[in-house]
Amino acid sequence: MKSIQTYREELHKIPEIGLQEFKTHDYLINELKALGYHPETVFNTGVFLYLDYGQKDTIMFRSDIDGLKITEQNAIPFKSTHQGMMHACGHDGHMAMLLGFAHALKDIKHLNRNVLLVFQPAEEYPGGAKEIIKTGLLTKYNVKEVYGIHLFPNLEEGTINTKPGPLMGNITLFDVEVHGKSAHAAMKDEGIDALYAATLFYTKVKAQLSKELDHEPHVATFGQMSSGSAINIISNYTLLKGTIRSLSKATYDHIVRIIEQVKEDVSLDTGAKIDVHLNFLYPAVNNDPILYEKAKNTLQGLPFHELKEPYLISEDFSYYQQVVPGIFFLLGTKNEAKGFTYLLHNDRFNFNPEVLSQGVDLYLKLIQSY
Repeated sequence: MKSIQTYREELHKIPEIGLQEFKTHDYLINELKALGYHPETVFNTGVFLYLDYGQKDTIMFRSDIDGLKITEQNAIPFKSTHQGMMHACGHDGHMAMLLGFAHALKDIKHLNRNVLLVFQPAEEYPGGAKEIIKTGLLTKYNVKEVYGIHLFPNLEEGTINTKPGPLMGNITLFDVEVHGKSAHAAMKDEGIDALYAATLFYTKVKAQLSKELDHEPHVATFGQMSSGSAINIISNYTLLKGTIRSLSKATYDHIVRIIEQVKEDVSLDTGAKIDVHLNFLYPAVNNDPILYEKAKNTLQGLPFHELKEPYLISEDFSYYQQVVPGIFFLLGTKNEAKGFTYLLHNDRFNFNPEVLSQGVDLYLKLIQSY
């Protein structure tokens, strides 16, 4: 049988973006069949494996499978062979851990829970977790708990990290379209300056957020701005693009109220028409406190660390937690001596494959604790 490291290297060579993970799907199917299993397809390119141990309840373990539109810069023997695509978020490692877990389960004849392994497409975008849930898979197999792991280069190599309650933020993408009226710069009073209205909108939103939500963890970042057709023409259109992140719906709603109020104020002040388009993607990852305490006790002997603060990055694992209680873990990969310090979504992200066995041990301890 193949090693976890081999799984990781072979998967690293074939990264594919969300909903186009065709080679990845076939690889997973073939490797699970090679272990003697009968995997099935779910939601187009997803794969699942149900192991019936004759119990009433099932525990689900999930890996994401998609890559990113990033050109890899690592000089490694197993570098991506798909031009412009890379497993820069560790999903190759996540799949390798779940395959290694499947390998380990072959030698276990009795468990007190059934096991469902889900290899989920499109975590990065548009979010495959919600679609997996819609298929009825969790209901069909009576899933009662869900677990997942994400490799994390911000934390020390080999450490297992999580916390009760909010672990990661919700995420919304937004566009702000500001419509003005063109005029020559020398006759500016005949126009409505969309660029000025957009900058006013930007500064007022940031100022109000700082005033009202400085005590609440949140992000409201304007990352892109485009405007204007010539240096001597009043801009008639400006587009702002950004992201909102928070740890609770209440904070998210507060941010949206501020944006809507500033929109009305700036429109009134400038005469510009402002349209705000919100695209809510994923809720916050929220770890069940009861399962957390059980997991903390179960994982004694492993390098387990309780995080003091959550992160405002996001993960669609959160959708599973809205259906059944679950825990999401961060497995540290930071190793300065070996140069494994590049962050997620970086074109040089890499990690020591030895950490993957730590993830398999974590899964085994969890399923054997029932």
